[in-house]
Amino acid sequence: MNSKKVVLRLDEHSLSEKYALRRITGTATVDSMIRLIDIADLKANARDAKTGGVTSAIQETLEKTPELFHFKSKGILLASGDCRELERSRFELSFDDDLAEGVLDGGHNLLAISIFLLKKSLGEERERELRKIKRWPELESAWIEHRNEIDPEKLEKKFLVPVEILFPKSGEAGRKDYEDAILDIASARNNNTELPETTKANKAGFYVSLRESIDQELEKKIEWKTNDGGRIKVQDLIALAWVPLSKLDDDVLSGNRVAPTTTYSSKGACASAFNRLVENESISRSEHGQTKIYHPGVLSAIALMKDLPRLYDLIYQLLPDAYNSVSPRFGGIDSVRKFDPKAKVGDGSKNHKYLKREPTTKYYEHPCEFDYPDGFIAPLVWALRELMEVNDGKVDWIPGINPDAFITRHLPDTMKVFYGMIQMSNWDSQVIGKTAACYELMCNDFRSRLPK
Repeated sequence: MNSKKVVLRLDEHSLSEKYALRRITGTATVDSMIRLIDIADLKANARDAKTGGVTSAIQETLEKTPELFHFKSKGILLASGDCRELERSRFELSFDDDLAEGVLDGGHNLLAISIFLLKKSLGEERERELRKIKRWPELESAWIEHRNEIDPEKLEKKFLVPVEILFPKSGEAGRKDYEDAILDIASARNNNTELPETTKANKAGFYVSLRESIDQELEKKIEWKTNDGGRIKVQDLIALAWVPLSKLDDDVLSGNRVAPTTTYSSKGACASAFNRLVENESISRSEHGQTKIYHPGVLSAIALMKDLPRLYDLIYQLLPDAYNSVSPRFGGIDSVRKFDPKAKVGDGSKNHKYLKREPTTKYYEHPCEFDYPDGFIAPLVWALRELMEVNDGKVDWIPGINPDAFITRHLPDTMKVFYGMIQMSNWDSQVIGKTAACYELMCNDFRSRLPK
C-alpha cells in the first residue's frame, strides 16, 4: 500500500483510547472486505499468505457456516496512520507506509476470503482457473482481471469478518508511540506460527541496505520473508555478506563475528549474528518504526554485495575446469553430476550421475555443465575477503584489483594448492566446507597472488 485509503463499514464496534495506541474492534461487512482487497498488498504482514490447509478450512467455514465465521476466526489486524470516523459506523483508514501499515496479521484470512468471493462470483465452471492461485500476487492479478464480475449478492448468506484497527493518538507523541509499537505487535501476533528470525528482521528493516545494494534482477528473487516465493533464501545472502563484514574491526562488530566455516554450515547463525550487529545502537537507529543502518563501515561492507553473488557464480562455473587442469575426472566425484541430455540408462533405473536438465548457478542461473555441492567452493568464496581492504573504516576492493579477472586468471593455479585438501577430505564436500584449515589455506593463497 502507498498513500491509499479505504472506507470500512463495521456491523458493530468498540473504541479503546485509554492506552498508548487507539484501537477499534468490530466486525466488517462483506462490502468492506471487497474494498479492502481492492487496495491490499500484504507488504506489512510479516509472513506472506499461501494457500493450503489453513485457507481451505477458512473457505469451508465460509461455505458451510458463514454466520459463525466471526466467532471462529480471529480475523484481520490492520494498522493505519490515520483513522477517521464517518457516519453510519464507517471508518476511513489511510495507509501511507506500505511496510508498516495495512494488514499486519490475518493475511491467510484475507487470501481465503478473496478466493471464496471469486469462486462465488465466477461460478463453479471457472473454478479450475482459480486453483492456480497459491500466493497473494496471483490472487491480486485474478482479482483485478475479474473485478467487474465480483458480486456479493451471489452469496447465499453474508458473513462478517472480525477486524482490529490500530492507529495513533493525536499529536507527535502519539505518532511516535504508534511507530515504535507496530513492529513488535506485528511480530507478536504472527508468533502463533513461529516466524523465522530473518522474516522478523526483514520486517524490522534490517535488510533495507542489503536490498538496496544488490541489483534489481536479483533482489526480486530473494525470499525476504516466509512464503513470499523467492528462489534464493535470504540466509544465503546474509552469509555471503559476512565476507566483507569480517574485514571490519572488533570495535565495530562488537563480538558479532562468525567463523568462516559458519558461512557454509550454519546460515541461520550468520543471520542471527547479523541481526545482533544491526540492533546495536552504534550501528543503526530507529526511524518511523524501522531500523536504519547508519554506520559507514557496515554500509560499505554491505555495498560490496553488488559484486559477491556474481563472483560466487563465477567461481562455481570455473571450478570444474580448474580442477580438471590439475586432476582429470571432476565428474567422477561421487557428489558431482554432469549435464548430458543424451545419457543412456542401461538397466532402466535412473543414472544419478547424469542430468537431462541443464544445471544453473545459484544466483544468476547461468548454465553449467556440472551440478555439485557448494562445499567445494565455500573456502574460495570466503577467500575473496583477501581482495578487500579497509581504509578510513570503510571496506572496498583493493585499488587496481578486479576480482572477476583475479579469479579467472588465478583459479587454475589456486586449484593446485586446493586439490590436496580435496584429496585429503576423500572428496567429501561437507568435510571441506566444515574444515577451518581449508579456509585459511585459500586465504593465504589469494594473498600470495596479490601484486607486491
